[in-house]
Amino acid sequence: MITHTPAYPQSEQSKPDPERPDGVSPVEEDARPRRRQFSPTMRRWLYAAAAVIILIAIWLVVRALTSGAGAPRYITKTVAYADISSTIEETGTVNPVNEVQVGTQVSGTINSLEVDYNSIVHKGQVLATLDPTSLQATALQVRGAQAAAQSNASAASSTASQSAAAIAAADANAKVSSANALSAKANLAKAQAALALSQTTVARDRNLLAQGYIAQSQMDTDRAAYNANAADVSAAQAALVAARAQASASAIQVGAASDQHAASLYQASAAASQAQAAQGQVQQAEYNLQRAVITSPIDGIVVSRAVSVGQTVAASLQTPTLFVIASSLRDMQVDVSVSEADVGQLKTGAQAQISVPAFPNVVFQGTVQQVRINPTTVSNVVTYDAIVAVHDDSSRLKPGMTADVVIALATHTHVLSIPAAALLFKPAGAASGGGSRGGAN
Repeated sequence: MITHTPAYPQSEQSKPDPERPDGVSPVEEDARPRRRQFSPTMRRWLYAAAAVIILIAIWLVVRALTSGAGAPRYITKTVAYADISSTIEETGTVNPVNEVQVGTQVSGTINSLEVDYNSIVHKGQVLATLDPTSLQATALQVRGAQAAAQSNASAASSTASQSAAAIAAADANAKVSSANALSAKANLAKAQAALALSQTTVARDRNLLAQGYIAQSQMDTDRAAYNANAADVSAAQAALVAARAQASASAIQVGAASDQHAASLYQASAAASQAQAAQGQVQQAEYNLQRAVITSPIDGIVVSRAVSVGQTVAASLQTPTLFVIASSLRDMQVDVSVSEADVGQLKTGAQAQISVPAFPNVVFQGTVQQVRINPTTVSNVVTYDAIVAVHDDSSRLKPGMTADVVIALATHTHVLSIPAAALLFKPAGAASGGGSRGGAN
């Protein structure tokens, strides 16, 4: 079916206005619906009303959210059996069990270094050597002084032996002189007895001669015997005086020999002391020469090295530290500072779990080896050092690491338990001094 639209002639008013850019005629413009126009005052009122509506909506939303958050919400959990434990959580520092600072007892210049950082060493292994030139010269000098002192000691000992022999000879001479004096005294007594007898005989002969009983010749013979005995007495007295003088001289010789022997003994003792002192100097020089070779006192690993080749070290008032050697990185200890509130519960042998930032997913097992009674006070806070021993076959722990230590004080297995949060819950808005405590089922 075909529909035909009748063609009506356009009037003059409905013709498009060629002067308008949109090509709309005045009649069509009047036939269009016109938009409502608002005044500026009306617009301001409309904007204010919209703002009030928005604020009321926001207030309602906030109130609804606030009233919902203030209502208590409960999380329930079934009471069950579990393993519970009481622990102490502290921070400590990882250190070697045994750390030795190796120094030098003699001064000198570092001639060679045999080890470096992280070197594994054994007891007696050479770590470094000093230049031994001056030490060798000192040792040679004291050996010469020792030889001279020993020679002087030998000479003084020989002199003392000779003086002892002189004492023996003087003593023998004194004994002979004393015997001679005794003999001279006996001879004098004998001569005096003979003289007295001859004197008596002469007196008796004088009476007998006067009476004519004896001849003059007998008188002369007895008088001659008297004179001879008198001469013998004089000779015996002189011999006694000489013998006594000789005995006195012998005694003086014995005293002089004794004094000389005492002086010889003193010189020998002094020489022996000098020889002994020289021997000590030789031993000290040899010891210093041996100390020019620095060796490790323990088996371990070199943690630090403080010297280089050519550096001069002076061992005067304080021994310089050349190396620091840790016994082993497999056996370490953690020095933990425990507060005074917890130290009363801490016991030797308690188990501990140790973690370090370098190995965040690894837990090392340790044991409390010692709780030291020496307190440490910092800013009026008192702590006590606890030593936790830890063993690691991989030697992953390094000296100086910061460790988090959890020490188990007591552990109970298969205990009926509830979460601690159930006992600590406090409803919002409760009084600060107390309030109803909630629980968990």
